[in-house]
Amino acid sequence: MNRLVINSHMNLQINETFTLQDNEQILVNQLAFLTVLASWKKGFGSWALVDQFNKQVDKQMVSAYKQFSAKPDQALIKLNTLVLSFRGKGRAQPTGDYVGLSKDNYKLETVKEMAYQKPNFENFWDRAKQNTFINSLGIDKWIELAQTGKASKISKPSLDNILDYDPSVDPKPNLSTSHINMPMILKTPMGDYHLLSGNAELKGIMDLHGNAKVWFIDGSQVEA
Repeated sequence: MNRLVINSHMNLQINETFTLQDNEQILVNQLAFLTVLASWKKGFGSWALVDQFNKQVDKQMVSAYKQFSAKPDQALIKLNTLVLSFRGKGRAQPTGDYVGLSKDNYKLETVKEMAYQKPNFENFWDRAKQNTFINSLGIDKWIELAQTGKASKISKPSLDNILDYDPSVDPKPNLSTSHINMPMILKTPMGDYHLLSGNAELKGIMDLHGNAKVWFIDGSQVEA
């Protein structure tokens, strides 16, 4: 599955240093994320690069966990050194799309805890056909293509690549207590990414978590 994004629980510019009294998972996440970021030279100009970054962070998580388990004091020093180095002058900062949260504002909730559900592709046809590429497929091919999609995570850095997403839309309220149809994102043969549904839901989830689960449909190899 193409995960598309950097997980939001790693996308933090830290405003404070950490202590061993902080949640262990936060400490591990931050050490893995900042360790990889410190040596990352490729930037985030495409989702393929973001996916590469994600995979490196996933691998680093194992090492970070071992470091905190074996020598927590030394691991904490390493983490806070990285935090301070990114805050210091002359050191490249993560891009503005990385959400600046302090550890006190860190949300332990993840998108996995939200009540997502798979969209009904047939019921969505009247709206989906407003997209020129989908309309050229017809309803049967649209449903066939949509069913090949995957549940994937996206985060705020990825939104810049998605056409039709409007950040000024009012977010959907009460997201934490409702069932949410996963917003749908389509990649067309032209290489463009289109938000087909769920703008208000996506805006609300991003405001809550900084990342969201979407139904990603790769139509890049499809001929109409």
